[in-house]
Amino acid sequence: MMILAIPDRLPSLIVLVGFWIPPAVAGWVAAGSLLRSATRERATREGATREGATRERATRERATRTYAWLAIFVLGYAAAWFTFNLGRMPPYIPGATTDPTFAPPRAVAALAVVAGALILPGSALACAWAFRRRGRMSGRPSTSREP
Repeated sequence: MMILAIPDRLPSLIVLVGFWIPPAVAGWVAAGSLLRSATRERATREGATREGATRERATRERATRTYAWLAIFVLGYAAAWFTFNLGRMPPYIPGATTDPTFAPPRAVAALAVVAGALILPGSALACAWAFRRRGRMSGRPSTSREP
């Protein structure tokens, strides 16, 4: 009987353990996109005669838009995580029943607390960490020595 229940609960366990992966990937991709656009801007800047203040403002605006999109993504991801698990109520949520398709009100409230207290900040941290990590990796000078 217990072996038959595991496949029903396995997806929710995988989603709980791996909740940080999609936000980290989004942060990594966003940092790469921002770095590529900055590299393109530097390449076109050599022949251009734009003022320095205008370039800095455009760079700041691009970074601000990227941060805003990442924040929207993290909020949407936490909401999607909540909705996904609402239809497959995990057994580790207080008030959950043995039937994963039934979600009593107490379990829904507990799931909302988990989504708000664990998934949302954890996703934001994973996204920010990956964003900063990629930025530092590409901005770091090479450590290899030329003979």
